[in-house]
Amino acid sequence: MLLGLPTAGAQGSAESHPSSQHSAGKPDDKNNTSEIELSKRALAANAAKESGDPAAVAQANSRLIAMALRLMGQVRLIEAAPVQAAELYQDSLTFEDVPDARADLAVSEIEAGQFDDAIVNAERVLAVDPDNLQAERALGSAWMNKGDYSKAAQALSKVVQLKADFESMYSLGICLLTSADVKDKQRAAAVFQQVEEITGDNASLHVLFGRAYRDAGDMLGAIREFQGAIRLDTTAPHAHYFLGLARLSMNDWKPTPEAKAEIQKELLYHPNDFLANYMLGFLASAERQYEEADHYLRKAAKLDPTWPEPSLYMGLNAYAQGDMKLSEEMLRNAVALTGNDEARSNYQIRRAYVELGRILTSSGRKDEGEVFLTKARDLQNKIMRQTQQDVASMTAAAGGGMAATVAPLDRKQENEQAPGLQQSAGAFARVDAAALAKSKLTPAERNAANARENELRTVLGLAFSDLATSEALRGDYAKALSHYQQAEHWDTAVPTLYKNLGQSAFRAGDYAEAIRGLSKALEQKPDAGPLRAMLGMSYFATDKYAEAASTFAPLGRNGMTDGETGYAWAASLTHLGDNKKASEVLSEFQSAPRSNEILLLSGQLWTEIGDFSRSVATFSQVLQSNPSQAKGHFYSGLAYIRWEHWPEAAQEFQQELALYPGEAEAQYHLGFVYMQQSRIPEATNLFQQIVAAHPEHANAHYQLGKILLDRGQTADAVTHFEVAARLSPQTDYLHYQLQAAYRKEGRISEADHELEIYKQIKAKSRERIAEATKANR
Repeated sequence: MLLGLPTAGAQGSAESHPSSQHSAGKPDDKNNTSEIELSKRALAANAAKESGDPAAVAQANSRLIAMALRLMGQVRLIEAAPVQAAELYQDSLTFEDVPDARADLAVSEIEAGQFDDAIVNAERVLAVDPDNLQAERALGSAWMNKGDYSKAAQALSKVVQLKADFESMYSLGICLLTSADVKDKQRAAAVFQQVEEITGDNASLHVLFGRAYRDAGDMLGAIREFQGAIRLDTTAPHAHYFLGLARLSMNDWKPTPEAKAEIQKELLYHPNDFLANYMLGFLASAERQYEEADHYLRKAAKLDPTWPEPSLYMGLNAYAQGDMKLSEEMLRNAVALTGNDEARSNYQIRRAYVELGRILTSSGRKDEGEVFLTKARDLQNKIMRQTQQDVASMTAAAGGGMAATVAPLDRKQENEQAPGLQQSAGAFARVDAAALAKSKLTPAERNAANARENELRTVLGLAFSDLATSEALRGDYAKALSHYQQAEHWDTAVPTLYKNLGQSAFRAGDYAEAIRGLSKALEQKPDAGPLRAMLGMSYFATDKYAEAASTFAPLGRNGMTDGETGYAWAASLTHLGDNKKASEVLSEFQSAPRSNEILLLSGQLWTEIGDFSRSVATFSQVLQSNPSQAKGHFYSGLAYIRWEHWPEAAQEFQQELALYPGEAEAQYHLGFVYMQQSRIPEATNLFQQIVAAHPEHANAHYQLGKILLDRGQTADAVTHFEVAARLSPQTDYLHYQLQAAYRKEGRISEADHELEIYKQIKAKSRERIAEATKANR
């Protein structure tokens, strides 16, 4: 390997050829067929919509979505966004799993560097469609990228049999050249001869052949082809450059006048060739001809300012000449341009870190210098590991020649260098400007791609929306919500989108998403009462009482008397402490006939408001309608407790227990009332019954603990307090009573521990109250 020669995918005009990236190529030109199919599916979707049949609408729009997603995948490939393309093809398959779509997916996965996935998908296609040309090409390309040229050759041979196109034949020749079998090498020459017969003999073709021989380690074959190109056309782009590189390789990468002369000839015919300028600069630098080196390196840096190598060697040249200021500037620029791609050219950027560390240290910036030197040592370790891998590759190749000594980075490491390749902002996201710049599209091509994307976004937005509507009509609100969200991703201008999204979210129980959708829908149509009511209910369901109350307010009396919103409105106001307005709303709500279940809720709300007479009257109304109504007497008893009407409370709980014997909460609250009436033995008996039947009842243990503590039975009291605190660890008063009992027993450290827990819980409670108060203002 030539140290200093960039290897991370050279400049397009200098290093690109049909298989330089071992790509399966861009999508075939299927535009006309695809457009016709998309139009057919769009018409079918419209016809299904007019029929009013939800199942037909779902089926037609699923097929339309599948096709539109595939076409959007093609746009992403054109824009050099293969990860997003793969996601789009994968999404398409969930709607329609057909061989051509899966073959498209395999192509995009190759572009994204996901070779194993591409192989799996290509083989799945070929299992059902053995003559699928695109899948066979993808399979060959994926195996080439993985370095298994034997398997690649098998696939590409079949491609050539099906359709002898230039790219497939050239790729097949490359695979055959890497084989250790002499017959395969002879076959490669025959394949190249066939290519020449098909395309016609020309210099550029021989340059490509020469590169194939060079990459396979056959430098004599490479030189023969480069010389052949020059005989046909001495001005052929890159012919002299590659011939010079081949001669350098034959001389162990030591500069020779003959090799330099070839690269100089490249500049004679193509003075703005980046790599030729860079290489002459590099060679002059190695020979310490700094003025000549900088001349070429400055030209290279100007031709492509994104490459770090020219800055690196200009920095090293300046360091060798004692110009530390210029050296630091150039080396820092090289580091910045390299970024995460540190492995390029065998980690050559390490040299920049070494010299920068020395410059900084010698100029009094020792701490910063040590950072660079540490980085240099880290890269040196990586070089050693890489060298070990290369040696292992050479050994495994067993005499495979130079091809075995140039071990490519494995895909995992390559992906780590380019994390953007593994990530996506979402299949629906537009390609950002920085990523789009890498696509090398002309402004006109970008505009065309953008226009195509806009058309497809409109199609996808409407299709997903219609699909979602068909699902909502059939009661599948969760699936409908998902597809309305997809419609939003593609086109926010779909009519009634946010209304439908919000309603589906509400009915699916996703109240946070309902709030988002309904809020936007209400902005578009503020006087839509049903939407406002649903939005208010969503706020209420998420405990956002201030937002709920303010949303309900414009509904006026209609909202107060509504069977759903009236109660939620009154309850929200009660939570906010606005009892006057809550009473007004609840009164209006109860002015209409309500079911017993709703009246039970209203009665409890009157209790919270503090209007105990209305509360008791509401429960009485329920019990008059149904004397055995569960919880009727119980809730009435709770109202009487809040009202401090102890005899009436006791009577209500007794009646509840007469209807439902052994009901633990009724027993507990009756016991609590007995405590207030100083009927301690009766209360004790009830609490003992509860803990016997329901040992998990924390408050019953607590009340027994209090009674026992008052009697001086401290040890027994502690037992019950400990059980209560264990059952309900976040209840502050349980820890307070437990610490008091511990102190009476002289267990001071345990008492202090419980007191600290009590304080922490109280502090958190105050914080929650403060936050809730602030949120509800």
